[in-house]
Amino acid sequence: MRVGARLMLCDTPRKPLSFLKPREPLHLFRKTGGSAVKRALRIAISTMLLWLVCLGTAHADEVLDGRVFTGMIGPAENPDLEDSLHFSDGYFWSDICTRCGFKPAPYASKRTVDGVRFAGVLESESRGQFEYEGLVRDDGTIQVSILWERKRWYWTSRREIVFRGSEHRDAQPSLQRIRTEMPGFDPADNPLCARF
Repeated sequence: MRVGARLMLCDTPRKPLSFLKPREPLHLFRKTGGSAVKRALRIAISTMLLWLVCLGTAHADEVLDGRVFTGMIGPAENPDLEDSLHFSDGYFWSDICTRCGFKPAPYASKRTVDGVRFAGVLESESRGQFEYEGLVRDDGTIQVSILWERKRWYWTSRREIVFRGSEHRDAQPSLQRIRTEMPGFDPADNPLCARF
C-alpha cells in the first residue's frame, strides 16, 4: 500500500488516516492537537489489557485440560458411585453422566489461592442438567458440588450431588473419543441412570 492510499477494511470507502500524511513526520509529544496519538495510545493500551485478561483465562483452562480425576459421586451425605471426571480441549464430562445422556460441555476456570476453581453446566435432552462448581487443589484432590435439576411439565426435581476424588495421572482424556462413543450409549439400559 502506498502512503496516502485509502485503507479499505470493508466494502464501504473510508477516509484516509489523517495522521499519516506523507510529507509531515509524526510527532508523539506535540503540545497542541495530538488527538490521533491519544487515540492510538488508548487503542494500544486497551488491546494490551484485553490480551492480558485473555491470557489469564486461557492459562487456567490449560491447567485442567488433559487431566482426569477418579473418585466417588452421589448424594452429598454419602457419595457411593465410582466415577471419573475428564477435562480436554476446554470441555468437561463425567463417565457416568455421558452414559446417561449428559453431553460434554465447555467449562470456565480460574486460578485462586486455594487452587483452580471451575464451573459449568452439563445437559441431557431427557434427564435435565447438572450445574457444577469445583475446586482442584495443588495436591491433585478435587471436590465438586453439583445441583441436578430435572424439569417436567408437572414437577421439577432438584438434588444436591458431590464428587470427591483425586487426579489419575496415567489416564488421558479424549473429547473426540467420548463424542464418538456417546451415540452407542442407551440410558434406558443403564441401571445407574435411573438415579438421574
